[in-house]
This record gives sequence, structure tokens and C-alpha cells, in this order.
Amino acid sequence: MKKRVGILGVLIAIVLIGIGYAAITAVNLTINGNGTISPDDDNFKVVYTAVAQTTVNPSTVSVTTDTIDATTGVTTTSFTISNMTKKDDTVTLTYTIENKSEDYKAKLSEDSTYLSVTGDTEYFQVTPGSFTQTTLNPGGTTTQTVTVTALKTPSDDDKSVTITLKLKAEAEE
Repeated sequence: MKKRVGILGVLIAIVLIGIGYAAITAVNLTINGNGTISPDDDNFKVVYTAVAQTTVNPSTVSVTTDTIDATTGVTTTSFTISNMTKKDDTVTLTYTIENKSEDYKAKLSEDSTYLSVTGDTEYFQVTPGSFTQTTLNPGGTTTQTVTVTALKTPSDDDKSVTITLKLKAEAEE
């Protein structure tokens, strides 16, 4: 019996030493960290990517538009109309607007100075069309038209008008 108690005592001692060793060698591992992400203006890009002459009436009216690289697009573009000679001569241009952002939707709206027409406004009517879509997903496109119509034929000198149409694109997450 003494032998059994001795063996049992040795076994209990080994178990207690193993538990004590495990308690001493157990270590908690913890990772603490902070992360920050900041807005990047280069990630929000809404641009004109194309322009088409939708209507030119009569065909003797000529329209010159800036060349727009569809790959990069532009935020400002221009056009020049010439050879309008009588009332109701009309030009309609259709602009394609693309959201080139990877992360953001773009909400389009009219700028506070949306349409500015200066010069002989008595001779011209400028009509901007509405967007086919006001919120663009990343990579999405929409179109907008601008129509310039001669209201009357001048009797003396050439008449000119300067048109500025401003749109606002705001990022939506």
C-alpha cells in the first residue's frame, strides 16, 4: 500500500508541476492599433467625355466644339456657333457626363450660377436640357443638352452671345 501511495504521490506531484509550468508559461497576446483613411480629391472625378451635334438647322450653320478625350475627359469645354443668319436657326449639342470615380456616386445639380448668358440676349435663346440621370454610380454616364436658337435676324451688325453653363457634382458615399 505504501508503494501505491508513493506512486500516487509522485503522479500528483508531476501533474501539479505540469499545471504550474503551464500557468507560468501561458501568455496573452494582444494587438492594439489605429487606422485612418482620408479623402482623396483625385478619387472623385466627374467629367465631360463627349459632345455631339444633335441638331443643326439649317445645315449652313457651323458648330466648332472643343475636342474631348473620352479616356481622361475634361471639366470645362467650349463651343462656337457661326453662320446663323435668320430667326429660328438652331443648334443643339448633347454632352456626355461620366463619373470616373471608383468609390463614389456623383449627384449632379445646377450650380448657383447655372446658366449665364451675356451679350445680345435679345437675339438668342439658350435652353439647357435636364440630365437623363441625376445620380451617377461609379463609371456611370448621363447626358445633357444645350440648345441655342436665333430669336430674330439682326438688321445691322453681327450679334454675339456668350454662354456659360455650370453644373455641380457632389460625392455620395
